[in-house]
Amino acid sequence: MGVFEIVVEPNVRRRRGRQALSEKKRAAALFRVWHGVRELIDEAERLGENELVHFLAVAQMLVEEKATTVTAGAAFEGTEAGLPN
Repeated sequence: MGVFEIVVEPNVRRRRGRQALSEKKRAAALFRVWHGVRELIDEAERLGENELVHFLAVAQMLVEEKATTVTAGAAFEGTEAGLPN
């Protein structure tokens, strides 16, 4: 059996430093995350995974809290943010 040689090339592509998002873009991104978590909660409920529903609900509340502090509450006006028990 032969010997294999593994060659690792240095990553020549470098990521540019990411600029901080404006408050408006950050709030929009957090709102998209919130909706994504909401969809995950719906799927977990459909599967009957109560512990996962609880975990995701906590994560959703944390995202909502962060988005609310960024936008002073404007992001969730008119949105039903509560979860059924």
